[in-house]
Amino acid sequence: MNESIFLLDKRVVFDSTKMTLSHGNEIIRISEAETHLLLAFWHGLYKKEDIIHFVWENRGGCVSESSYYKLINQMRNDFSSIGLQPSDIVTRPRVGVSLSVAIEPIKKITSLKVSDENVKGTLTRENIFYKIKRHSVFVVLTGAILLALLYGVFTIYKAPVRNSPDSFFTYLGEYNDYAIYKTKEDKVTLSEVVFAFNSLKIKIYRQNGRHLY
Repeated sequence: MNESIFLLDKRVVFDSTKMTLSHGNEIIRISEAETHLLLAFWHGLYKKEDIIHFVWENRGGCVSESSYYKLINQMRNDFSSIGLQPSDIVTRPRVGVSLSVAIEPIKKITSLKVSDENVKGTLTRENIFYKIKRHSVFVVLTGAILLALLYGVFTIYKAPVRNSPDSFFTYLGEYNDYAIYKTKEDKVTLSEVVFAFNSLKIKIYRQNGRHLY
């Protein structure tokens, strides 16, 4: 018998390996004899002699009728504790005892649950890869924007004074490797400045660079 987990009345889980009954968060342990009694019900046994043989005698034990009835009462008490009805175990006068609610193996349900978990696991990994890819794109775009901003700031900072509208001086042009500026109020032209420069009688020393104001 491969089945070890069953569903009683479509709501209570019977684990024959762990010898437990569970319903929601409630779990109770049952005896070995109770476990074999429920397995006897699943095999379709209901006659007293068959149940006694299945529960005790084929395992090398012997039992009296009082032990048989004690087992039935104990099983009914456990049913009551886990949310089933004691009357779900029906006594058949002069015949035996049977279970009135369904007992079904849930091996297929368990397999379906495992398969579903595997699918969820695959989807989770795909989501992780998607998030990593999206994060990488975000980092690249952010880096490109920052580089563009830094380049703009650097360009503005390095721009000559003549390009600034707030400068006190206005750029006229270049002559003899000099950059020539005039005040904004001055009406002088570049040719006039060049003429005045050539008319100088003193020698020019380039101590102040290549800018003439």
